[in-house]
Amino acid sequence: MPKNDKIYLYYRSTEEERKGEIFKVAQSEDGLNFEFYQTTKPAKLKIPEIPSGFKNLVLPRTDFFDSGEIFIQNIFRLAAKYFVFYHVKVNESLYRVGYAVFDLKKHLIERSETPIWESSTSWEGRKVSFIGLVYHLDRFIAYWNVGDEEIYAVSYPTFKVRQPVVYPAVPQLTRSETNPLVSPLSGSKWEEFTTFNPAAIYAGGRVHILYRAQGFNYVSVVGYASSPDGIHVDERLDEPIYIPRESFEYIGKGYPKNVDHFYSSGGGYGGIEDPRATIVGDRIYMVYVAHDGVGPPRVAMTSIALSDFLDHRWLWEKPVLISPPGVVDKSCVIFPEKIKGKYVIMHRIFPDILIDFEDDLSFDGKTRWLPCRYKIPPRPKHWDSRKIGAGAPPLKTKDGWLLIYYATCDQEGASRYMIGAMLLELDDPTKVICRSSHPILTPEAKYENEGFKAGVVYPCGAVIIGQTLFVYYGGADSYVCVATADLDQFLDELKHHKPINLVNSEVSKVSVN
Repeated sequence: MPKNDKIYLYYRSTEEERKGEIFKVAQSEDGLNFEFYQTTKPAKLKIPEIPSGFKNLVLPRTDFFDSGEIFIQNIFRLAAKYFVFYHVKVNESLYRVGYAVFDLKKHLIERSETPIWESSTSWEGRKVSFIGLVYHLDRFIAYWNVGDEEIYAVSYPTFKVRQPVVYPAVPQLTRSETNPLVSPLSGSKWEEFTTFNPAAIYAGGRVHILYRAQGFNYVSVVGYASSPDGIHVDERLDEPIYIPRESFEYIGKGYPKNVDHFYSSGGGYGGIEDPRATIVGDRIYMVYVAHDGVGPPRVAMTSIALSDFLDHRWLWEKPVLISPPGVVDKSCVIFPEKIKGKYVIMHRIFPDILIDFEDDLSFDGKTRWLPCRYKIPPRPKHWDSRKIGAGAPPLKTKDGWLLIYYATCDQEGASRYMIGAMLLELDDPTKVICRSSHPILTPEAKYENEGFKAGVVYPCGAVIIGQTLFVYYGGADSYVCVATADLDQFLDELKHHKPINLVNSEVSKVSVN
C-alpha cells in the first residue's frame, strides 16, 4: 500500500509468520526494490477496502475475455474519473486483467475489449495469487505471488495521456429541465395512453413537434405541439393532425382484431408509428412506420405544403408504401437536400441502417420500392453492437452530415435503447467520418425508465437553432423529451474523441534486502 511516497509490502516468510502471528514490512520508493522496514502484528495491519457501489457495475460479459467471475483489484479516482482494474481467473496459473473507466456519477466511459495484461507463460504449473494494486509514480503496479516463493511487480499498461490522467471528452446531450415536454393526457381518448417518439422541424420561428400518440385502443396517430424556443411548449392541439387512412395503417374501429404481437411496438397494434419529418424545398415530407396490426410493419410516406402546415391546414397527400413487401422496415429519414442530384433516404432492416439514392420521391406504392443498396452496420463489441437505426433526419453542418441515431447492444440487452451520433461525408453519406465511441444519451431519468417500456431513449427529430443542437426523443415509450448541446463543442468532441491508448506493461521480480 502506498504511503508517504513509498510503497509498503506486508509479507510472511517463515512457518511461524505464516501461522499469522507476525508480519514483516518492507518499503520501496520505486515499487520494485524493497528494504526491510519493521515487523508488525495482524491487529495493526489495516487493509484498504474497495469503495462500495462498483461490484454491480463491472459484471461478466458474454463472448469477452471477462466472461467469468470478476475480482476488482482496486479503484482509483484520478482527474474526475474512476479507474477500475479487475481480473478473471482462468486457472491456477492464468489470470487476465481488464479495466473500466467511470465518471463521477458512475456512468461507464470506457471498458477494455481485450485483456490489458495476462499472467506470464513462465508461471504455468505454479500457483499464482493476487496480492494488491497501487498507483505510484504515474504507474499502476500490481503485485503477484508465484508459487508461494516469489513476488512479481507488474506495471500495467500506462495510459498515454499527460498526468494527471485526463480522458478525452465524450460528446453529451443535456436534458432539458422542462422534460417531459408532452405527456399522456387523461380524458383525451386518442392520447391518454402514450405520447412519444417525436419528429421535429424548425420553421416560421418555431419548433414543430409531431409525436406518436395512442389511446387505449392502442392505434397510433400523430399529435402536434409547438415551441417558440425548443424547450417550452405553448401550443398543443386537441385533435391529431394525421390519422390512419389506408388499409396498411389499420382503419378499423376500436381494438384491432387478429393482432400479431410479434410486430407490435410501443404498446401499439397498428396505425402511424414513429414519424420523421423533413423540409425539402417548399414541402414537408413525413415518413413513418405503417402497421396494419397483422403483417410486417413497412415504411410509408406522405407530404404537405409548408405553407399549409404553418397555417394548420392538414392537407396531407395520399400516403404510399415505399419499403419492400414482406420485410420489417422502420426508422426512415429523408435528407433535406439532394446530393449529386439524388434524394437520399435512410431506413432500417435489422440490424443495419440502409441508404438509398433516388431520382425522385414519386413512389407509386405498388411497383417501386427502396432497393436497399448501401448500409452502415452495428459495431461488434461496442455499445451499438446489436442494432442501429437512423433517429432524426441528418442535419447539415460544416463538418459533415450529423446523424443522430439509436442503438441497442448485446451486452445490455435488446430492450435498452441509447442514442449516439455520427458524421457522414457531405458528398457521399455512405461514408462515415466518425462515430461516437459511447452513447451521447442513455436512459437515466425517471421519465426514461417509468412508462410503458423502461430504459428507452428513442430519437426521431433534431433541429439546430443558432448554435444549439436540439434532439427530440421518446422517453420510456411514453413521453416527449428534448436534450440539447452546444453545436460546435458537440461536433468537436465527436470528431476528436478516441478511446484510451495503452503502452506495453512491464514485469519485474521483487527483491527484498
